[in-house]
Amino acid sequence: MYVRDRMFRNVITLSPGDTLAVAMRAVAQGGGHGPPGFAVVLDQMRLVGLLTEFDMLKWIVQGRDPHSKTLREMRLSAPVSVREETPIQELIDLYNQRRFRRFPVLNEDGVLSGGIMEKQILAALPRTSLLIQFQVADMISPPLPEVGPDVSYREAAKLMMGWHRGCVVVVADHVMVGIVTERDLIRLRMEPDWDPERPVSSFMSHSINYLTPETDLLKALDFFVETTHRRIPVAEADGSFRGLLTQTAVLNAMVQSARSHQAVLNPESIPEPALWFTPDDKHAILAINAMGGKLLQLNPEEWAGRSAEDLMEDPDVLDALHVLLRNCGHIDNLNLPVRTGAGNRLCVASSFSLVNTPSGGSRIFWSIGEETHCSAPKFGP
Repeated sequence: MYVRDRMFRNVITLSPGDTLAVAMRAVAQGGGHGPPGFAVVLDQMRLVGLLTEFDMLKWIVQGRDPHSKTLREMRLSAPVSVREETPIQELIDLYNQRRFRRFPVLNEDGVLSGGIMEKQILAALPRTSLLIQFQVADMISPPLPEVGPDVSYREAAKLMMGWHRGCVVVVADHVMVGIVTERDLIRLRMEPDWDPERPVSSFMSHSINYLTPETDLLKALDFFVETTHRRIPVAEADGSFRGLLTQTAVLNAMVQSARSHQAVLNPESIPEPALWFTPDDKHAILAINAMGGKLLQLNPEEWAGRSAEDLMEDPDVLDALHVLLRNCGHIDNLNLPVRTGAGNRLCVASSFSLVNTPSGGSRIFWSIGEETHCSAPKFGP
């Protein structure tokens, strides 16, 4: 999959001479010119800057006059662009290296043709049963971006910038009663009767979508892809606030995890043929990457949910492996005969790891190495 398969074509564009007020309205509203929260600054069709809602939040806290200051006078983020033909996995690697969340996209002539953000990257990741083993509680971390109802606009903006958060949750008696986003602050700043001492209770959103700590990561991913939310509060059923889940946290969990955990979101990040299955007596296959499917001559999607025993010449070997893995955690360089999806017999150098997830679940990670020699070329019909 390539960037062109997931990018959006309409991008909000601004010029260096535009005032902050013009930029704030464009980025906060979005509309037909592109999704809100992201704009590209062009000078004679040349990319000179990137603009986000967090940049505007910073300028509000700094006391910049939106009607007199222009983008030319501001320090803009340097844009890091990608090409339409850039592979998605390469984009994920770039995201990991540079920590940019939004990328302008250029066509083969080097001309701006669209953009891509975290939501589009999340949408490109494969949905596997591995995701169900992780919970939202595994992805949230302090600080808790919460404020009381009487906190002023000015103080809320300062806290959001200090915490580097795109929103604050308004809490009374430990229960969520509202939410304020950076977009809310930008829009309010443009109103004629703007008052920096106005309490957040007077303009917060009272309708709050939230996830519970036990929600599995697959449902959380689908929520981000299917809605316009970039972050979502995490709370108990009674409304007790527990933290904030963001698209950034999910992607960071993928790119920062240890090698055997990388497949939480993207099995294709494993650089060799690999398969994951449950350690219980069913040995249900959770995921197979494309390299594993090619080596084992099977369709990964069709085999998801089937038993890994169907790939073994001796199915009892999996029970023995599980016993060993419970004691040592890892088995390396095991020469193992297997049966492919096409019925052929292979011998492969295999390594197995028992991986425990933060939520207390476990799975077996099977790294499939080079093919070795076997005598019988074919299993039965």
